[in-house]
Amino acid sequence: MADIRVRNLSQEAAESCYEAYLKGERPKEGTILVSGPVVVFTSDTFEMKGETLEDGEEKFVSILDNEAKSRAALCEYKNGRRLPAGAALAAMKEGYFAFQSEYMNEEGTPFTLSFDPLEEVMTAQEAGKLYGIPAKNIEKDCESAGLESPLKQGETRHSGNVWLLQKSAAERAYADKEGKTYAVNPLLLVFSTVEGADIWNRDSGVVRSAAGGAGHMNARMHEEERKKSGRVWLVTRSAMERLFGQALPNKMKEAMKGI
Repeated sequence: MADIRVRNLSQEAAESCYEAYLKGERPKEGTILVSGPVVVFTSDTFEMKGETLEDGEEKFVSILDNEAKSRAALCEYKNGRRLPAGAALAAMKEGYFAFQSEYMNEEGTPFTLSFDPLEEVMTAQEAGKLYGIPAKNIEKDCESAGLESPLKQGETRHSGNVWLLQKSAAERAYADKEGKTYAVNPLLLVFSTVEGADIWNRDSGVVRSAAGGAGHMNARMHEEERKKSGRVWLVTRSAMERLFGQALPNKMKEAMKGI
């Protein structure tokens, strides 16, 4: 798991950086610094002077002495993997800046979310039961989100064999109530065990057992890392990373598409 820290940023800005980090993108505010297992969300800025490398329409400047390492650093960041040894990367609104890891300021306090992801995500079945609407109707709304649906694009996603939606979106769509929203989309942080098993390349039975509290003590999820929704277990990204390590980048990108 990454060791994520915050320095001189508001909670909202830090959570916005977290979403960008999870997507392998540039933040809208602040700077994301990455080197080895350490990630820092900060207000620090960098004067982007160095060798300009082509990366589509995005600005990419490097002061590393090896172009291959520079490109590998950016590629690994975008794919959610650890950067090459000795390399650090700053992701900013203006572009990307690669530099030597020895120059990275790793100071900061541990990053924590301002909300519980499991409380902010529900299945269509859960929403149907809560609002007295047939689950199939909510599943249709999830599938057509952003089109002929009271739900917007980015407020729902398919996870394994269930539809997930934001609690705030469900409150707005089915209870005419403005729910609290956050700078990081909670749908990036919650998975069904079926989907989690696929993304982390594990047997679905193993992941379900971990969520259910079966198996070896070291392979069990904590109470705050999972919740039961009908017959489906929902689990957090942090729990999957803690127990099963690095997710498959291509699988993760596919799962997060559209959010």
